[in-house]
Amino acid sequence: MRALRSPSAADAGTDAGALPAPERLAAVATVLCLYPRRHRDALTGWLTSASAQRCVAEAAQAEPESILFRDAQGRACWRMYLLPDSDFLAWDLAIGGLPQHRDEPAGGRLIRACRALWHRLGGGWNAQVLRLQLAQDDAGRRILVADSATPSTLGLQRARRIAATEGALLRSEPDTCCCMARRAAEAPDSQPIASH
Repeated sequence: MRALRSPSAADAGTDAGALPAPERLAAVATVLCLYPRRHRDALTGWLTSASAQRCVAEAAQAEPESILFRDAQGRACWRMYLLPDSDFLAWDLAIGGLPQHRDEPAGGRLIRACRALWHRLGGGWNAQVLRLQLAQDDAGRRILVADSATPSTLGLQRARRIAATEGALLRSEPDTCCCMARRAAEAPDSQPIASH
């Protein structure tokens, strides 16, 4: 287990909104998370995020909406996609108040060629279907916990399509507890964040 200091949303320096509360994210339950391959686990992006935006694609046939999280330097560090297995009402509550970001179309030969080069150089994203939950640590603080999830057939098809569109490697190996994170809501600069 390692401890990290939580960044504040004010450090982001972007027009993105504050982070959704961990309770709101946990209520959505099953989601597809995309995270940089350099991260140790799927919730590291949550730990390093400082702001969030609701993403809506321009094209009518585009992927479902998502939440794009950015770190304090404004770099994308985590992305959460709605799946057919997600709690849609909880999703609406989680994205309430987030500013909207319009995605550029993900297709095109040039874009695919650039992504292929990026992956060969060791960059890129992993994708994993997770079930987010809220738990308590030994000190009684609420933490966000993520276990790998087995989606429905429709959910798996959607996850595969999103991962392919985003150029992400879809991970499917089961984890009993792949990651956990705590973010202090009251005083983010004074509380540590735990992850394993």
